[in-house]
Amino acid sequence: MSIFKRSKEKKRVLVVEDDEMLSNALVTIIEDSGYLAEKVENGLEVLEKAGTFNPDLILLDIILPGLDGFGVLKELKNESKLKSIPVVILSNLDKPADVKSVKILGAVDYIIKARVDMEEVVKIIKKYIKK
Repeated sequence: MSIFKRSKEKKRVLVVEDDEMLSNALVTIIEDSGYLAEKVENGLEVLEKAGTFNPDLILLDIILPGLDGFGVLKELKNESKLKSIPVVILSNLDKPADVKSVKILGAVDYIIKARVDMEEVVKIIKKYIKK
């Protein structure tokens, strides 16, 4: 695929969330905002899906089955093909140590689920990827 052709496609967001209702809602609002969205519910599936879906941004929960968000983030940042993808954490963990840890691991932002609405999530996505 040429760079020119890829630039005309919709930008892609990978949603990594094990709560099916929330992940479906996120995919819907993201797609309604003009992006393509895919979801995975297990931390072990993220690298494979990211490698095939080629997301422009990853929304990543921390508490996940298989491999938690900390482990997923480490793996993403160790993969040369994936390490430049911006990762936004979307979690209910709100300890300053958790926020600091994911920022050190390479996350670009941290959203507390309980304190944000869907429109705010879209604004944050737009902040890190341009259509």
